[in-house]
Amino acid sequence: MMRAYLLLHSVILLGACTAAQAPADPPAPTIQPREITFADLEKYDLFGMGCYFLDGNGEKAPMRFIAADEKGSMILEGKLVELAADRKSTELPYLSWSRYSGPAYTVMLDRDQAKARSTGPETESAPGTITIRDKEDRVVFARKGLIDCGA
Repeated sequence: MMRAYLLLHSVILLGACTAAQAPADPPAPTIQPREITFADLEKYDLFGMGCYFLDGNGEKAPMRFIAADEKGSMILEGKLVELAADRKSTELPYLSWSRYSGPAYTVMLDRDQAKARSTGPETESAPGTITIRDKEDRVVFARKGLIDCGA
């Protein structure tokens, strides 16, 4: 009986040690959307109505994402990445949406419309956040900044 007890106790301890040594899920890799410059707007013909996420506050903050009626755009590793607009998501001003998705990423924009202020004849700015998730639904990029919209 004592042998059976010792054997069972050893198996339980071995299982606990193995579980404690099991590697944790690897952290989600992070991405860094590159600033979208005026040259990029021209090169990829990204002009038009919609909203764009500014990474920070102020007019010098880098633009990281453009949200338009049919697609959203960002630049990763020097390449334009386009995502389809989710027209079932919350509608933002100037024919843009709060959610865009593609094969590798999903982008969510959360704009504080109550704090929006006019910045010109057809433009307005509001604080907001961007959250980008990978295909496993892990957050790979998240920032607070401004979401400006206009024509």
